[in-house]
Formats: sequence, C-alpha cells, structure tokens
Amino acid sequence: MVGVARPPLAPDRPGSEAVTWVPRFALRIGGEPLPKERPRATKSGRSFTPKRTREAEARVLAAFRAAYPGAEPLTGRLLVEARFYRATRRGVDADNLGKLATDALNGAAYADDEQIEDLRIKRFYGAGDDARTEIRIFEASAS
Repeated sequence: MVGVARPPLAPDRPGSEAVTWVPRFALRIGGEPLPKERPRATKSGRSFTPKRTREAEARVLAAFRAAYPGAEPLTGRLLVEARFYRATRRGVDADNLGKLATDALNGAAYADDEQIEDLRIKRFYGAGDDARTEIRIFEASAS
C-alpha cells in the first residue's frame, strides 16, 4: 500500500514533524452506529458496561476479526479516521461514537488505544437503510 503524507499536527511542538501514514486496516460495519454509554452502577456500588454498548463493541470487533483473521495488533503511532453514517438525527455526541469504536478495537487492531495520536471523527445523518460505520487505521512509517 502507498503511504499517505499528512501535514504536521502543530509545527511548534516536539514530535509534530510531517509524518507519512501507511494504511493498515479499513473496516465497514453495517447498522446504526451507537455511542459508548456511560458505565452503570448496581445498588451495591459495582459498575458495569451496559448491554447495548457491549453488543455494539462486539459487533465492531467481530467485523475486524472477519476482515483481518489472525491480524497482530499494531504497535506504532496511529491515525484513526472514523465516519459514522446514521439513519436518524437523534442526538449523539461524535466523541462517544468514536470512543465505542476505538475501545472495541483495543487489543485487536492495536495494542493500546493510547497509541492513537490523531483521531478524526465525522458524523453524517440521513443514511437511511445504509447506516454504517467506516474505520480506517494508519500507522506512522518508520522513516
């Protein structure tokens, strides 16, 4: 695959040199994108992830594993582009859509989501029956 040159994030900051991002993974997950819900607590004080969030994360992870069976997690610096095409305009925060996707791929597409140094999220409405999530993951080249 051919690398994609991206401009520096901030020329006045260390580590912000121009980077060549190499495409590693691209996913398309059908269905209405869901945001990451806040953890819930039981009456005894134990916290848990809501079932809807667990199922949505499992759907993203299953799509990744089906597209890239046996893939080893990336270990370098990452750029993640996520596009969410929603059927409805029901209010959801773009950052919570991105959080669900990046958490779902943690440990599978990449070793740890702390490797993501550039996260780009776009949210679109009116997708109708073509509601979906598209995720592209790039790794910094070792040049």
